[in-house]
Amino acid sequence: MGFKSDIQATRFTAAGASAVIAQPVRVRGLIVSSSGGGTGTVLLTTTEKTGDTLLHLDIPTGDVVNFSLPEDGILFPQGVFCSTLTSVSSVVLLTDKYSGPNLTTTNK
Repeated sequence: MGFKSDIQATRFTAAGASAVIAQPVRVRGLIVSSSGGGTGTVLLTTTEKTGDTLLHLDIPTGDVVNFSLPEDGILFPQGVFCSTLTSVSSVVLLTDKYSGPNLTTTNK
């Protein structure tokens, strides 16, 4: 997956109840860096810690992994929340840019 002008990247390094991206967003890919301290886990949910899990990744220790999702990506209508981030030093979300709640892409 190459970088295009309609893709933005957001890096985060901790799990928590606040949204990583607090808007309707479609995740197109991820880059995950292991901390080297064992198998890493990333759990992305629809709302805080009680939301539906839409993406659960296990990362081999010591690896940096680039995941390209299917063409439509994964839609997070209320924003992306990370409920679990274990043995991972950072995650970069590659997402579409959106102009409003109807999830229409912007052309910049």
